[in-house]
Amino acid sequence: MTQLVRQSVNSLLVFVFIYASTANANISGVMGPNIKEGDRSLQFRSAVSFADEDGEEDAWAYRLHYQHAFNDTWRGRVFLQYRDRGNFEWDSVRTELLYNFKKTSPNDNWSSALRFDLRTRRGSRSEDFAINWGNQWDLTEGFRARAMLVLGKQLGSSRTSNDLAVQSRASVSRKLENGLRVGVHLLNQHGELGNFASVNEQGVFFGPTISGSFGDVNYELRYLNGVTDASADHNLFFRITTSL
Repeated sequence: MTQLVRQSVNSLLVFVFIYASTANANISGVMGPNIKEGDRSLQFRSAVSFADEDGEEDAWAYRLHYQHAFNDTWRGRVFLQYRDRGNFEWDSVRTELLYNFKKTSPNDNWSSALRFDLRTRRGSRSEDFAINWGNQWDLTEGFRARAMLVLGKQLGSSRTSNDLAVQSRASVSRKLENGLRVGVHLLNQHGELGNFASVNEQGVFFGPTISGSFGDVNYELRYLNGVTDASADHNLFFRITTSL
């Protein structure tokens, strides 16, 4: 079974990195609120959003981050992100601070956290600040549910909007006996608070995900299909995390 899993993972990686050349690639995930005390780790992510029309460029995104758990309540993270849509270039730098204010207990399977993000973008684009509220429910038989709400705001003189941008994300997954976790993700970019776009103008993505580990190295593979007219039809995502 282990050999079969390795072969499947390798085949999918070959597909992602050879047959895909990435619209903006959706490199975000569904945040988990829990913090492992002593965590020091590096993570690499790559995502591709395939062009829907002939003559358009596929959109690639690449991200590298380092995270540092100060204890089991606070964790910091800093990342660099690059993009490639015909030209490979630096895109942004972001710092994050996660506060896990609600932990599970013997009588309560719910945990919750707030994450504060500050991003500086390349060129004259505005800076961004976001508050993320992430929740997790550890259910029976290896099932886990996550849901999060994201409120973002542009900062600085080059901002194009003063309103809050709203996103929601959710996932349901199950850990199998062989250690793999399989599930589905739903990501929704609603638009601006008080002025939500119509359903077909919102970025809505849905699809399967699989994750697992080899020793101290964790990985996740994901496919998202664009549900609405404003969403790119085919989106692939890969991440790998290693402890330091």
